[in-house]
Amino acid sequence: MTDSDKYSNNHSTSSRYPVLNLDAYSPEEVANQVVHVGVKKVRFPTVATMMLGLLGGSFISLGALYHIIVLASPSIDNSTAAIVSPFLYSMGYIIAFITGAEIFTTNNLAVMSLASGKIRLMELVRNWSVVLIANILGASGVVLLFFFSGQSYLFDGQLAKETLVQSSEKLSFSVPQMFIQGLFGNMLICAGAWLAMAGRSVTDKFIALIFPLSAVTAIGFQHATGNMFYFFLSFLFLQDGQGEVYEITFTYFQVITSLTVVAIGNIVGGGLFIAMSYYFVYVYCKW
Repeated sequence: MTDSDKYSNNHSTSSRYPVLNLDAYSPEEVANQVVHVGVKKVRFPTVATMMLGLLGGSFISLGALYHIIVLASPSIDNSTAAIVSPFLYSMGYIIAFITGAEIFTTNNLAVMSLASGKIRLMELVRNWSVVLIANILGASGVVLLFFFSGQSYLFDGQLAKETLVQSSEKLSFSVPQMFIQGLFGNMLICAGAWLAMAGRSVTDKFIALIFPLSAVTAIGFQHATGNMFYFFLSFLFLQDGQGEVYEITFTYFQVITSLTVVAIGNIVGGGLFIAMSYYFVYVYCKW
């Protein structure tokens, strides 16, 4: 057999059995993905975007529910719950990301598509508005169904108490503090999404997401979509008289202010600090 025959046989074998590339995508490749995905998201049919937003809000709320149940459980000591619960909280976001559901905070990365000239400002605003409304509706649906499921007063009311405590703590900060917490919260969330987009497999994406997402809760940062579950469920508990039992109360105005300020912080953290920074380095400069 000649050398050319050997080469021909080897080449034929490699064609039949291609080498599986397990390397992560480079930052430049991820930047191009983010721009492309941003264009696709804002031009997706409104009805489909609304449906995916409903799912996104639902998944995030289920993750928050998992988090609050662990914190309220009397069978888990406080130190263990404080360590474990942030990782469980990230479950909802991981499901939403991998299944393609829409989340307002992640869609802030679409600022890269806007900066690249691929989409118009009004397209981006429309997408954010639709997704945010859908997230609110999705979170509200989960809260209502859970409240009337017979499980809302688990652990002799400790679940209600922990939910009210969590909401009260989130509302106890000043407006500038909420803004900064929202900024850092979505920096971590969008950084996690960036890492996940660099991965090729579901396992890659899971590992990439779980640590940045759990850090948001462990540190005490905030993001608007996640806060919806706590606030909405707390209002139902307040209406049921639990605020008087645990001496915790707050108003609709406080909640609306918090969600608005945190959402603005999320946009700055994800859209400016992450999206625009990487746009400048990997798209605009084109090393």
